[in-house]
Amino acid sequence: MMAVLMLQLLWIASMGAIGIAAAAQFSYGNCETKVNKERGLCIHIRDCPFLDEILNITKTTPEQRQLLSDSQCGLDNTRQSGLVQRILVCCPDGKRVSPGTDKATGAVVENRSEDDPEPGNVLPSIGKCGIMFANRIIGGTKTQLFEFPWMALLKYKKPSNDFGFNCGGALINSRYVLTAGHCLASSKLEKSGWELHSVRLGEWDTSTAPDCVTELSKKQTCAPMHIDIEVEKRIVHELYVANSIDQMHDIALLRLKELVSFTEYVKPICLPVGDAVRNNNFEDYAMDVAGWGVTEDGNPSTTKLKITVEVWNHKKCQDKYRVYQMHLNGSQLCAGGKNQIDTCQGDSGGPLMVPTNVGQHEVFFVAGVTSYGPVPCGLQGWPGVYTRVGNFVDWVINKLEA
Repeated sequence: MMAVLMLQLLWIASMGAIGIAAAAQFSYGNCETKVNKERGLCIHIRDCPFLDEILNITKTTPEQRQLLSDSQCGLDNTRQSGLVQRILVCCPDGKRVSPGTDKATGAVVENRSEDDPEPGNVLPSIGKCGIMFANRIIGGTKTQLFEFPWMALLKYKKPSNDFGFNCGGALINSRYVLTAGHCLASSKLEKSGWELHSVRLGEWDTSTAPDCVTELSKKQTCAPMHIDIEVEKRIVHELYVANSIDQMHDIALLRLKELVSFTEYVKPICLPVGDAVRNNNFEDYAMDVAGWGVTEDGNPSTTKLKITVEVWNHKKCQDKYRVYQMHLNGSQLCAGGKNQIDTCQGDSGGPLMVPTNVGQHEVFFVAGVTSYGPVPCGLQGWPGVYTRVGNFVDWVINKLEA
C-alpha cells in the first residue's frame, strides 16, 4: 500500500518538476533491483535516465508503473525541494548517468569503479562520505579506532628539521582537506618558523604504529598504518586577514600531492551541499568535535578525542564577544561553553560535525571549521567560534581541480 501511495505522489509531483537540473550525483549505498536482481546504486531518480524517462512518459503501462514502484529505495530528506527531487531509486549499474558535468556544481560526474579514487574536482557521494564503520558512543571522550575516519592532522616542519602537529582538518574528497586559514597564515607560525609540510590521514594514536585495540573477546584489532601525504597547494580564502581580531573567512583548502584511496579508516566527510544543511543555522543542535589538541594537563593528546557541543543562538554569542570588541557575522557560528569541554590549541581547523539521518544511515556533514575560542580553553559560558561551512560551499567547489 505504501509503495503504491508513494508512486502516486511521485507521479503527481513529477508533472511540475520536469526540466529542473539535478544537484550533485550522490548515492545512498549499494542496492539490488527487485526485478532482475541487478547490482545498482540508490540515487536520485533524476540521475537515473532509465527510470527518469519512464517518469516523464505521459501514458505509462501498468508494468512501467510497477517498475517505478519496485525501484524506490528511499527519500532524501536533506532536500527542501519537491517530492520528485527527493525520491531515491535503485538504478542498475549499467544504466546510470554517463560522464559529464554536473549542472549544479560544475564538477565532473563519472561512473567509476568502486576501488578507483575519483578526481579531485568530484565530491564523494553520500554513500561514500560521512559514514563510519564504528558505532558511536554518545558522551564518550575517547574515540574508537574506526571513528571519524575523515580526521586529518597537519604536520609542520620546524627550523630544527623536526616535525610536529599543530592543526587539524577534514578530508572532503580524494584530493582535498578542509582546514582553517589561520593554520596556514598567522604571526604565530611566522615567529615559530613552522612550515606546513604534509597531512596525516588514518591516525588514531600518534604514539603507536600501527594502532591496535583489544576487544572484549580478547581479540586484537589493528588499523593499517597511517599515511602522510605532502601538500601540493595551499588555498586560503581571499578575504581572510591573518591575525585579525574577528577571524572572518577563516577557512582554507589543502590540495594533496597524491589521490587518496578510501578505506574504513580513511574516508571523507560530506560537505553541506543540499539546501537543508547548507542554510540551517543549527541553533541548539548537538554536534561532535574531534582532535588531538591540548587537554587539561596542558599537553596535546596522543589519542584522537571527541566532545559534544551545543550550538548557540547567534545573537547571544555576538553579544558575548562584543564585550571584547570582537564582531561575529553570519558566516560564523558558536558552540560549546561548558566548563572544561572545549576545543583547544591543536584542534584548530578541525571539523564541527553534525550527524543527519539520510535514509537508513547516520551521515556526518561538516557544519563548521574550528576557528578560535576563549583563553584558557573550556571557560564556562564562553563558546568556541567556528567558520560556518555552509556559507563557503560554493567557494570550496570552485577551488577544486581534477
